[in-house]
Amino acid sequence: MGNVAAAYPGKQVHVIWDNLNTHRAHAVWQAFNARHGGRFHFHFTPLHAGWVNQIELWFAVYTGRVLRHASHESTAHLRERTERFIRERNQTARPFSWTFRGYPLQTGAS
Repeated sequence: MGNVAAAYPGKQVHVIWDNLNTHRAHAVWQAFNARHGGRFHFHFTPLHAGWVNQIELWFAVYTGRVLRHASHESTAHLRERTERFIRERNQTARPFSWTFRGYPLQTGAS
């Protein structure tokens, strides 16, 4: 986060975090934000949000096809490759197969 703060001085920065326990350490990120003028805005994905896995799957495909082992000449080059990937993916888009059936409902009754 320090690198992000240094890369975007004076800018408002929005950070989207999952609910990993280290991300939920309010004292840590609040102190960090205070040191950086309150310009960081932290957003957390909902707990137990199945739809989040769908976007993680999409990013896994994107990472494998666009980012991994790639060399981008510039931000513009990365943007062009990303936009091309999205256009091509949208032409052949299909839903991800969701196989998780959930856990039994915990009611607290014995």
